[in-house]
Amino acid sequence: MFELDEPYVGKEEHAYLKEAIDSGWISSLGPFVEKFEKKFAEYIGVKYAVSCASGTSALSLLCSTLGIKPGDEVIIQSLTFTADAFAMHQSGAKIVFADCSKDRFTISPEDVKKKITKKTKIISPTHLYGRAAEMTELKEICDSNNIYLVEDCCQATGAKYNNKMLGSIGHFNFHSFHNKLIASGEGGMITTNYKNLAERFEKLKNPPSVNRPDERDGFMEISMNHRLSNLHAAVGLAQLERLEKNIEKKIKMAEIYDNIFKDAEGIKIIKSDPEHRTVWWRYTILLDQKINLGEFKKKALENKIVVREGYLPLHKHPFFKDHNKLSLPNSEKLGKETVDIPSSFNLKENEIISIGHTLKNIAKSLI
Repeated sequence: MFELDEPYVGKEEHAYLKEAIDSGWISSLGPFVEKFEKKFAEYIGVKYAVSCASGTSALSLLCSTLGIKPGDEVIIQSLTFTADAFAMHQSGAKIVFADCSKDRFTISPEDVKKKITKKTKIISPTHLYGRAAEMTELKEICDSNNIYLVEDCCQATGAKYNNKMLGSIGHFNFHSFHNKLIASGEGGMITTNYKNLAERFEKLKNPPSVNRPDERDGFMEISMNHRLSNLHAAVGLAQLERLEKNIEKKIKMAEIYDNIFKDAEGIKIIKSDPEHRTVWWRYTILLDQKINLGEFKKKALENKIVVREGYLPLHKHPFFKDHNKLSLPNSEKLGKETVDIPSSFNLKENEIISIGHTLKNIAKSLI
């Protein structure tokens, strides 16, 4: 069975994990946590990297870290994972959904401009599927309006924009290690060049009595356990050390798929921008809306190929019923057409070729 994505755990992970267990340091106080943070900051090219339990943990603490209050507005793209909006909603912030740019999986700077108000505090692009958002335009917008730029790098660790690592451009950025480009079982990281934000996040991810015993009799605010364990950090460090080789495999995979689908009937693709480095967490195709998605998925599964529909834009979900009538045509079009196909860096070249041609033939048969 060809799954959508499969993590690879090698001898390095086993060695580091054994070292962590044998040391007796399995909690967040173990040395692999600091090693992982240091190496990750160096890799991304930032001054500070602070680990946490997951990408969702980073999101949960984001608004508190940045001082976002109820009624403040945050602009995010609608075509993204639910955690982005859920975390903002729980903070009491007002969510403002923006469209994607035409034929891109990332937020539209033009639509963002239309939705800025005096209450806008955050603009958060998602580098969806490992594709870089239009960061030059977004940074200019944020700088000129005194707004935080927050990069969602959960699907894009290792991706570049104009040779600059994603996660190094925004004020405060977050990454996920749950079966993403780095797969440590669970885990996350924030990256920033601002010492005050790094220290604030570090404080919020720890219960007060753990790292701040002086507050034992005088807690001032809520802070809960969002820490990364030494065991997860050991696996994450090994994964980080192999990341560049894995990205090379992802890029080769995409090149093969691009060549197969370039003239496919019923399938279109959005090629990556050659000026930036896409890391292809998932390779996605756009399926002609005349093709029945259920039939396509069924026939793919009969050939032992797992495929999955892309994201339904968040403004179309019942939870965000107040936004259901919002028109975001580019996001809605992508939400109807996008299908994820197997994208693991474990795939051999002959397997990628077989998957591509099989899906190409299935689409042709259903037109």
